[in-house]
Amino acid sequence: MTTDATSGLTASGNLAYALQQAREVVELPQLTRTEVVAVLSAAFDLAESQPTGHSTRVAYLAKRMADELGLEPAVTARVVAAGLLHDSGIAVRAAPDNASNPGGHTAVGAWVAAQFGYDRAVQGAIRASHERWDGTGRPRGLAAEAIPLEALIVIAAHWASDEGEGLDNLLRARSRLRKPAGSLLPIMGPRVAEALETVLHSDQTWIDLSGSDLPLNLGVSDGEPSASAVADAARVFGRIVDAAAREEGRSDRVAAVAVELGRQAAMPATMLEALFVAGQLADIGLLGVPRHITDKPAILTVPEMESMQRHASSGGLIVEGLPGMDVVARWIEAHHERIDGRGYPEMLTGDDIPLPARILAVADSYCALRSERPYRAAFGAREALSVIEGGAGAQFDPQVAAMLPAALEAVERSGDASRTG
Repeated sequence: MTTDATSGLTASGNLAYALQQAREVVELPQLTRTEVVAVLSAAFDLAESQPTGHSTRVAYLAKRMADELGLEPAVTARVVAAGLLHDSGIAVRAAPDNASNPGGHTAVGAWVAAQFGYDRAVQGAIRASHERWDGTGRPRGLAAEAIPLEALIVIAAHWASDEGEGLDNLLRARSRLRKPAGSLLPIMGPRVAEALETVLHSDQTWIDLSGSDLPLNLGVSDGEPSASAVADAARVFGRIVDAAAREEGRSDRVAAVAVELGRQAAMPATMLEALFVAGQLADIGLLGVPRHITDKPAILTVPEMESMQRHASSGGLIVEGLPGMDVVARWIEAHHERIDGRGYPEMLTGDDIPLPARILAVADSYCALRSERPYRAAFGAREALSVIEGGAGAQFDPQVAAMLPAALEAVERSGDASRTG
C-alpha cells in the first residue's frame, strides 16, 4: 500500500481500506464503576504531581484497614471510593456548581464524587480527608469522633502512602513505616492507628502493593460489571476535564461529533461505542498539564508547548490500563497526529494514523475552534468549517473532513445541537 502524504488518501482513493483496518475487534470491557475510576485515577495522580498509582495505593490501604476494623461491605466500598478520589479536587480546582460552597480542593473532590454517583457519605469522607484527630487539620478543624470514620481511614492511608512513596523500594518503605501506633494518635486516633499498624506489618500488604494489577483488584462490590459502566465513567471523566479547562460540555461535543463521523463512515456499533469513550477521554492527559500553561493567554514557549503536547501520550498510557482498551488508548495517543506528518507525538503520516484517531482529530479541532480560548474568541460555525476544509490533506484526512458538515447536521437533528458548539 502507498500513501500520498499530501492528500492523506490510501492507494484505494477512499475510506474503504482504512475502515477495513479500523474494524479490529474493539468492544468496551465489562467493568464496574470503581474499577474504571481506579485505573483512570492515574490522571489525578498526574494533577497532584504524585507517583502514578498513588490514588489506588491509598484506596488499597484504606480497604485493608476497613477489613481489619470489620466494617460492613457497603461502608468498605465507600472507604475505597473516598480513597480513590481523596485528592481529585486538585485536578479541577473549582467545580462548576461549587462556587457558593468554598472549602478548597476537598470540597471540589466531593463534587467529583457526586458526579460519579457516589453517596453523601463518600462525599463527606473526602471533605474531611485533611482533618486530624487532634483538631489541627483543615478545612474545618474537626477533631476526634467529629471526623467520619471513613475519613479517618483515608487520612491514615494517605499518610502511609505519602510516607512510603518517596523511597526507592518497598523494603525501605516497609521499614520506615514500622512506627508504633502511639505516634500516630494525633493524626488518626487510636482505633484507626492500630488498624494501620496491623496492615503495615502484614506480608500480604506488601505483596499486593508490589503488583501491577492493583487497580483492578481492590475487591469491593460495586454493581455488575458492564460496558455501560465504562461509558458512564468515561463521560464523568470528560466532565472533570472540562471543569479543569473551564470549558463546560466540551468532551460531550467532541464525542458526539466523533461518533457521528464514525457513523457516516459506516463503522459498526461496537466501534461507535468505543469511539464515544475515546472522545470523552481524549484529553484526560490534560489533567497533568499545569494550569498556568493551559490557561496562558499568549503564545506558549517551547518547553510549555512540549508539556502541552505530552498530554496525548499521557492520556493514552492512562487509558491503556483498562483491560481490552489498548486500541482505544492508541486512538487517544494519536488524535493530534497530522496527515502530513507534522503532528505529535510520533509524527505519523497518512494511513499510519488509525482512522478513529483521524476522526477524533477533526471532531476535536472543530469543537476547539467553536470554543473561546484565552488568546482568541470562538469561531463561528461557517468559519470553523472553513478552517477544517482548509486543513484537509495536510492536517486532516480529506475524506473525514468532507464528512463533517453532514455529521454536524445529524448531531443537530438528533437533538444534541448544543454539543456541536
